Amino acid sequence: MREMLLAKAVVLSEPTLDNLQRIAHSLAKCALKNGHDPNFYSPFARSAKRSLGINICDMWDITKEFIQQCSLTLGQFDSQCVNLLVRLFHHQDACTPLIVLSNNLKEKFENLLTTRKDHDEKYNDTPITRIELAIMIHFKERYLSELMIDNDTNQLKSNIKFSIDDELNLAYCFLLAQIDDRLSNQNLNELKFLLNIRQPIDNLLDIYNNLGVKFPQFFSVLILTPFFAQKLVIVDKTIRAFQSFIKRYEEFIITFERHYNSILYSENSSTQIDTMIYQHSPDVVSLFMTKFLCPNREQIASSISSSVEQVPKESVSRPVIQQPASSPSLSSNVPGKGLCVIINITAFTSTIEIETSKRSGSDKDVNLIKVIFKKLKFTTLECKFDFKKHDLDKALDYINDKNAFENFDCLVVFIMSHGLLHSFFTADAKEVIIRDIVKYYSDSSKTIWTGKPRLFFIQACRSEWPEHMQCSEREGVTENDLSPKMIVAYSCSAKEASKRSPTAGSYFIQLLCVMLLRYSHYYPIKNILDWTAKVVSKRDEIINERYRKSVPIQRPEYIERDFSSNFRFSENCLYDTYSSWDYEMKIPLKIPLQIWQEIYDLIFQNPRIKY
Repeated sequence: MREMLLAKAVVLSEPTLDNLQRIAHSLAKCALKNGHDPNFYSPFARSAKRSLGINICDMWDITKEFIQQCSLTLGQFDSQCVNLLVRLFHHQDACTPLIVLSNNLKEKFENLLTTRKDHDEKYNDTPITRIELAIMIHFKERYLSELMIDNDTNQLKSNIKFSIDDELNLAYCFLLAQIDDRLSNQNLNELKFLLNIRQPIDNLLDIYNNLGVKFPQFFSVLILTPFFAQKLVIVDKTIRAFQSFIKRYEEFIITFERHYNSILYSENSSTQIDTMIYQHSPDVVSLFMTKFLCPNREQIASSISSSVEQVPKESVSRPVIQQPASSPSLSSNVPGKGLCVIINITAFTSTIEIETSKRSGSDKDVNLIKVIFKKLKFTTLECKFDFKKHDLDKALDYINDKNAFENFDCLVVFIMSHGLLHSFFTADAKEVIIRDIVKYYSDSSKTIWTGKPRLFFIQACRSEWPEHMQCSEREGVTENDLSPKMIVAYSCSAKEASKRSPTAGSYFIQLLCVMLLRYSHYYPIKNILDWTAKVVSKRDEIINERYRKSVPIQRPEYIERDFSSNFRFSENCLYDTYSSWDYEMKIPLKIPLQIWQEIYDLIFQNPRIKY
């Protein structure tokens, strides 16, 4: 009552901004003391809690490093993955968590995006689209994946607190990062003058901190000045589009919070909750929350640089998933000291016989492989330059050096280049037959790797030779060329092209690394390759379905000989620790991981489809 009387007294006095703020504060305290809307669902209650400083938007320190992380995330997108993710996010029929929680939630999520199609029926890769996708990926990763599930108790992790203000704050950070990337020093100085800021500034975050207002008001101030509308129209349009998006996003997360908190804080919290995908097997799919369905309810020393990292291994032809009876845990089945060799050739000398373009984007593949195999505790050798034929020969000999690598117990070789049916090219446009390399490391060649697991991953096209290059001397790898414990995996089938984004890397390497991240501890390499092939092919099928065009389907395949089904890359699941990785290590995986998850869900949505 005292607060109500105080509010009336203030109203009778002068209606200044300070008095209005005092009124809001008094009314908020009154409402909260009377127990009205304790979960802050209503607009009044949300305004009240901000007024009282409860979970306000600026509750954590926003640092320059954090904005840089947001900028790095936005920089991972390219037009191809933007188009694919937009199409996937527009159709969430396979997202069990959203459906089980509420059909209304699914519809709200699908309607968050504001993208439009261009004349080619593709979705435009715009700044606002990247912001929206980054926010939605974050949300799905944090609240709609098994990372929020305790693997031991199979229940929601109660320490994952959901805060609407935190989520809105993060969304604004992505907007700030996107705009800051487009501002020159001259732009910043002009803004500083227009906004009457006297302190030194280096970036947009400095301007935000100097104004001392919350994000909504800050961006409103920016577009109320004529600066962006006159000099940076794209920034002006981005902010205006974001203001529309953030309203839809806030409505979505408010609705989500109600369902989320009903689980997290329910008095009946003893109810058990299943993981959306069983952490240790992609074959086992269960509902995200069965609570809603019934009661009681996973380098040559100078030419190659060395660092620490780890590897894979195993067998046969194409997607036939066989579930092992149990996950082996014997350390003898896991490499104790593995070697991962990355041979990546990006630029080539063109000749009269063949002209080869630069393999843009392959550096992303290298970074991804290095991250995964470092986590697998393998030593990694990486080419420091584009190898010519004599460089490659030296490197292959060095890997076979008894003094350097005899005590290693597993060899993994990634070869990434332009290729033809049974070969690939070095930087001087010399053709190298894959079969010759494989046989060089077979038991019959007296290699130091005799009897040890040897895995070769070939990321290259396998197109037929041009007529002027055809000869009968080139032969493909056969099972007879392999020794026991050897496997050769191709990114595509014979006579197919292997797809690669010039900014994001190759589809095969991305999805293979995601499979290793999630299941290197559980599945034999054959099953990992089977699942990689499934998802790579399904990716093209989705593009065909929604583009209404005929895109050639990429079908990875492999050949092996007596590769132990007990071999595993790791004793522990890498994905279990993913959330605690340094941000720089997580960045290369962020988008491939979300694409994998979306396609994986679609595969299980229609199990009758043959893959």
